[in-house]
Amino acid sequence: MFDANNYDNIIMYKRFIWEGLVMSNEKSSLISELQKKAELVYKLKQERRQKRPIVIEFSGSPKSGKTSCINSLEIFLKRNGFTVKTIQERAGVCPVTDKMNPMFNLWTACTSLSGMIGTLENKKDIVDVLILDRGIYDSLCWFNWLVEKGKMEKEQQKIIEDFLLMNDFVKSIDIVFSFTTTPETSIAREYASLLTDKKGSIMNVSVLSEYRDSVFSINKKKAKYFHKIFPIDTTDKSQDDVGKEVTTLTLDELRDMLIEKIGIVEKNDKLSNLLGDGGIFDFSDVQKSLGRLDFRARDEAEELSTHIQPIPIAMIVNKQKDKVLIVKKNHMAVTDDSPEKGKSLVYVGGHTRYEDSTEIMDHNFLEICRSTLKREVKEEIGISVALNDITPFVVYATDTEKSKKHLGICFVVEQDIDELRLKLDSSELVQKKGTSKSGSFLTLDEVRNEELESWSKQLIDHFLKINPSGQISLDQYMNNNNEA
Repeated sequence: MFDANNYDNIIMYKRFIWEGLVMSNEKSSLISELQKKAELVYKLKQERRQKRPIVIEFSGSPKSGKTSCINSLEIFLKRNGFTVKTIQERAGVCPVTDKMNPMFNLWTACTSLSGMIGTLENKKDIVDVLILDRGIYDSLCWFNWLVEKGKMEKEQQKIIEDFLLMNDFVKSIDIVFSFTTTPETSIAREYASLLTDKKGSIMNVSVLSEYRDSVFSINKKKAKYFHKIFPIDTTDKSQDDVGKEVTTLTLDELRDMLIEKIGIVEKNDKLSNLLGDGGIFDFSDVQKSLGRLDFRARDEAEELSTHIQPIPIAMIVNKQKDKVLIVKKNHMAVTDDSPEKGKSLVYVGGHTRYEDSTEIMDHNFLEICRSTLKREVKEEIGISVALNDITPFVVYATDTEKSKKHLGICFVVEQDIDELRLKLDSSELVQKKGTSKSGSFLTLDEVRNEELESWSKQLIDHFLKINPSGQISLDQYMNNNNEA
């Protein structure tokens, strides 16, 4: 029993109170720090448009603290004004009972993938943050472990990995938090609240050690496919320390998306001499003069006169190649000095963003352009297009200072317009209403009567020179590009 008059007890009591106050003050300081950061990001969110949620995958070995951290992050974000959706781990309800059957892992991977796609494609209920409790990266770790255990053929693993690592999937995942801990720590945490010491099929030191090695292996082999992977060893970390790290990185990612990092290339002498006073150029000629794509905050990129911003764009034409889609930018979506303001455009598209490139493709400028344009076309007019067989050409104009900083990478995309159902983004484009022709397909003669911006004028004039009858000649471009 505690004796208040006992000297030792008094010292212990004071020490207990002091340590409690220190811990309380430290946590209070941590909470204040994170909330201030969240307030700044939320204010930025009010000023700028977030076009899609950031996607965060949590992967982790058993009892590494993954689930607790997800719960903490979700509550923090919601209570600080952000909308969050979590795709819960489905392993517990998987109809495949054998956890060492590759179909078990494939089922859980596909359910997570299904949830991610469904959320990203839902334009009515857009959230700020999408959390995946296990996803593509996590499944790669388990498939690797199954191969090492002799439960899965390498050929089968490769086929499934090629599917899961499709660029359209992995480029959507902004952060992977890869949680690990020592097998001994996992076991201790597992049995701390259980009244048994019998080991499970997964919860034993041997399997946990093998799986941990598999995680380290995947991190080395597959990191290049993902934007950012943050390994987090929770063995000697408190839950607060882990939560602070994860929450801080999440807020940083939200801030970076709102600031928007766009692609730029240095405008070297070779490129400047080639582009001259503007015109239409073969892509192969321009590509030889391009340096490596770098990414800067949009405001910073716009101020750089030493660099140029490549803009992948698509001219959407009909099957007969005698009509082209025209659109107009919403006045709120462009600056007053933009050459696109108030003008008709014969293309859709936009800046390459950081999310459009991963390490595995950052040396392939053409693939980054295709990745960008597929995203832009989907965002702006709501359709999917295939670009892998189309070689673009380049358009450049010098009529304004802003034009000089942008380089159009133009793909001519053929579509059956009778089956096409466009969904123009009202935040970006003027809607097809009343007398508005935005979102309409016009003949080249009709387009010439529109007030066009500089790129559109060059494109239409160039096509009319190729074929004065007014029909777009894709064949000539294809032949020229193939020969190049």
